[in-house]
Amino acid sequence: MIKNLFSTPKKTAVTVLCALAILTAVGTGTAFAVSAVAESTSIGADKAKMFAFADAGVDPVAAENVRTEFDFEQGHFIYDVEFTANGTEYGYWIQASDGSVVKKIELIGAGGSKTGITAAITQKDARKIALEDAGLTEAEVTISAEKLDTENGVAVYEVDFVKGNVKYEYDINAMTGAVYSKSSESTALPSTEAAAQPSEAETAAANATVAPTAENRSNNNYIGLERAKAIALGDAGLSAASVTFTEAKPDFDDGVPNYDLDFYTATHEYDYEINALTGAIMDKSVEVNEHAARETKPAATAAPTAAPTVAATEAARSFIGVDRAKSIALGHAGVSASSVSFSKAKLDDDDGRGVYEIEFYVGNTEYDYKIDAYSGGIIVYDIDRD
Repeated sequence: MIKNLFSTPKKTAVTVLCALAILTAVGTGTAFAVSAVAESTSIGADKAKMFAFADAGVDPVAAENVRTEFDFEQGHFIYDVEFTANGTEYGYWIQASDGSVVKKIELIGAGGSKTGITAAITQKDARKIALEDAGLTEAEVTISAEKLDTENGVAVYEVDFVKGNVKYEYDINAMTGAVYSKSSESTALPSTEAAAQPSEAETAAANATVAPTAENRSNNNYIGLERAKAIALGDAGLSAASVTFTEAKPDFDDGVPNYDLDFYTATHEYDYEINALTGAIMDKSVEVNEHAARETKPAATAAPTAAPTVAATEAARSFIGVDRAKSIALGHAGVSASSVSFSKAKLDDDDGRGVYEIEFYVGNTEYDYKIDAYSGGIIVYDIDRD
């Protein structure tokens, strides 16, 4: 019977083609099976998105055009996460086993703060220059980040890549193609991907923390930063006008997406973690604001009264006030309040001198100011274009 299958050239050709088709089908089925098993034991698409949002410093509510796909790239099972936020397009490869960032790319769009950077070479040219300088080929490495940026007023391409346990970071002059700066360091990665796999107990606990349900499957179901602030203030029994926020950002803690909020009054400092999906208070702490307590010196004969507000404390010491300090910093930077996001605005003590620490962002540019609390003079400022 078998011999008859090869009795003529035509039968031989047909038999070989049928055998190849069977082998291809078996191989494809095996690949699908392996992929399905890997995805079923992975962190899940929702957590992969949150790892990407946290790395980018993006509020999940602000993310648009979010796309997540399970894939196999360069020897790793990964989640390919893409989204846009604040005029920037983000692309991430998130390790499916533990949520680590394998690769990321930021593309500043028309709404970003870095449009108008002039380059005489392309990103592909810059990558080739960096790899040649490192003595490596593109096939040997994993590109982890690429973007056009500026360093000290010089247009550069940032090219980051990894080979084995070594991470390389290059800045290539975008006009001349010269190596502007470079560094390499050992990342001490495990020798195999299996070493990074969590235990069965750890995986079960993480998956139980935020089960992907119909209610929380989309990032549009996160409560948002402003709602998180309102929850924390309501729990503390305070109004937005009576506090100053020093930190308000999306975060990821033990597999749970949350908002990290720090703020203070004239008498106390507050630290909250708010669940980004449910609005539940995950953690909170309240401490006496020792600095403000030292600054405020009520008369010895005064009867006990309610704790003074920040504004009352500032007025008593003839300070210009945090709002005036903000205006001075914004005026110097040449930006409007509506175009910035404040990350810090508080009264502090600098070697016995009252100062306001003001920090804010415009796109990917960070501004850091110290303003004299009495005169309003700018003591020092720094502008960091990330």
